[in-house]
Amino acid sequence: MRVDIELIKKIASDSVIDIAYDWLCERRRDYSHNNDVWDLRFRWAEIKPCLQQSLLAGEYSISPQDEFRMPDGSIELWSSQDALVLKAMSIVLGEHLKPILPRNCYHLAGHGGAKAAVRATARHLKQGQHVMKSDVRGYYASIDHEVLFKLLQEYVHDKHVLNMLWQYMKRIVYCEEFYRDVKQGISLGCPLSPLMGALYLKQLDDRMEKTGLFYARFMDDWVVIAPTRWKLRNAIRVVNEPLNMLCVEQHPDKTFVGRLERGFDFLGYFLKPGILRVSVDTLKNCADRISRLYEQGADYVRIGKYVRNWHKWVRAGVKLQSILFKDFEDVDEHVSDKCLCRVRFGEISLICDLHSEFFGLITNQGMTSATAGALEACLSRAPAQKFAISHSFLIITANVK
Repeated sequence: MRVDIELIKKIASDSVIDIAYDWLCERRRDYSHNNDVWDLRFRWAEIKPCLQQSLLAGEYSISPQDEFRMPDGSIELWSSQDALVLKAMSIVLGEHLKPILPRNCYHLAGHGGAKAAVRATARHLKQGQHVMKSDVRGYYASIDHEVLFKLLQEYVHDKHVLNMLWQYMKRIVYCEEFYRDVKQGISLGCPLSPLMGALYLKQLDDRMEKTGLFYARFMDDWVVIAPTRWKLRNAIRVVNEPLNMLCVEQHPDKTFVGRLERGFDFLGYFLKPGILRVSVDTLKNCADRISRLYEQGADYVRIGKYVRNWHKWVRAGVKLQSILFKDFEDVDEHVSDKCLCRVRFGEISLICDLHSEFFGLITNQGMTSATAGALEACLSRAPAQKFAISHSFLIITANVK
């Protein structure tokens, strides 16, 4: 197995280290001036050969992560040099493990991503009548280190690489003068974690491939389409067995089993035979983000930029009939010629046209009735534009046909 023996040499090679270094510089270009990335960049000509020598000798040690606690959660951050090494490992191991990981594991590099998973699922809706959609509860945090390491030992035989993988899993986290050992789970935001997440559920992928049913997975989200109820029940049994062996469980609130004609949510979209549109949860998340930006004092330019980018994202890579449909339960009313719909979530309304793109979003808090009336009159003279004033925002869409 010469390929395995050469893994550490590939990781420490100039080409891979340079790619990882460029990635790190781009990823952390806006980090604080106190972050260690700036010292690493300043001394890179000195650090690089020492780093390569340490990797080849098997002497490299991963430092404790720093944990930063904030009101809405916490962030665990690798040192810049560790992040660079983990990126280099993900590049080499990604190529090394590529032959054993299935094409329908869409979150891996080169497999198409979430939009490819949605497209593939939409194409196969007419081939079945029943569907199971589910994911793992707290996937990254639930991964068992011993189980994952045994899987890695089957496919990676370089002792230096295995040692670093063990350090990556059994990491130490430093926060407020205290150190804690991580005994379960892998790190969020690490370039190596998506690959480990794909490998951990390989047993599930292999079992589902043998059923002959359509199966697509994006990290820990998967969907199975079956032509009969009996085959779907068999698929459910096939799913449960490897999950029990891997010490993880399905998320009850994100699991759907039923007939395709009822439709289901998958990766931010609602799918149903002949229908592909944005899910209600995705719209609610967008509305929540708009509300938070508004509360934080963001001006209309920043909010409008977020809405336009969101709108581009939901349309990119998929063919939607529309962003909103009149049979949504959340639709409050139709505007103009029924091409424009308003979906209201509390005090936030989202406006979308079947043939338009978000053009702007302006707050109208504190706007007088005279100002609002004048603005409405001005906009009404532009037949190519449609508009509506909600409780908190004025959202304008411009025709782009």
